[in-house]
Amino acid sequence: VKDVAFVVDNNIESDTIKAAITRTGGRTLASCKEFDVYKDIEPGKKSIAYSLTFKDDTKTLLEDDVMLVFNKIIKDVTEKLGAKLRG
Repeated sequence: VKDVAFVVDNNIESDTIKAAITRTGGRTLASCKEFDVYKDIEPGKKSIAYSLTFKDDTKTLLEDDVMLVFNKIIKDVTEKLGAKLRG
């Protein structure tokens, strides 16, 4: 399980981000659940946090396996939706 938070424009819906996460996570991503929204983090922006659960029915996932997919998800969301990773 990994948590991630993105800072996005107020007009970007959580479902749009979840769709990008799910598409990129593929079969390794078992679930994506929003657990926090922080509005007005900066003018015109909000932070949305997700809990991502990774699973593979064919093998035990190693940290490297998970991080490979996790980093692809972050890259996809930041590049395609103009999001920033909240640190």
